Amino acid sequence: MDNLHVIKIGGSLTYSVKPLLNTLKSFSSRENRILVIPGGGMFAEVVRDLDRKIKLSNRASHRMALMAMDMTGIYFSDLSHIKTVDNLYDAKVTLLESNIAILLPSKVVLSTDELPHSWEVTSDSIALYIAKLLKLKRVIIATDVDGIYDRYPGGKLLNTIRAKSLRGFTSVDSYLSKLLMKYKMECIVVNGRYPDRVVNALRGKEDIYTKITVH
Repeated sequence: MDNLHVIKIGGSLTYSVKPLLNTLKSFSSRENRILVIPGGGMFAEVVRDLDRKIKLSNRASHRMALMAMDMTGIYFSDLSHIKTVDNLYDAKVTLLESNIAILLPSKVVLSTDELPHSWEVTSDSIALYIAKLLKLKRVIIATDVDGIYDRYPGGKLLNTIRAKSLRGFTSVDSYLSKLLMKYKMECIVVNGRYPDRVVNALRGKEDIYTKITVH
């Protein structure tokens, strides 16, 4: 599909996400169709806590964490009245009709089962994987920080960074760099508390954010 953007909205924005969702809804058009991938947020933290205390199987924790993303997506939909979909066919139909949709990703990811069953793989990598399935070359990650810093706290915000340099000082998951290099894709990390920055990232305009490149 032409003119499609995939944007992952992190669980860190759970209590402040409504302005961003409304902005994305207003911005979306035939020229800028938007598929929202929800983070796991507080629901995923419940799964993590269970795993720490009870030691779930890798498969069970993976499935439950994906379903946590579904739950966050339903919450996002309730706030914004953006339609949810649970497969890529319905996503494409809804995007053609409405220009924006929220994907509940568990069914897609579990049906292909290509990603490791590990806490190293979080919603950042899952969003990138879904963008790859849609044959896109970029994903945007909206979180609660301005981008990636050379150290944290007290570091300098980086305008760009290569995927192979990500490990060790980043707000994205540790598996993301591997997938970026494998898929030869680009990622932008932007503060979702400032919806205008997210829109500028979608438009390809300069603003306060970090672009992760392969080369």
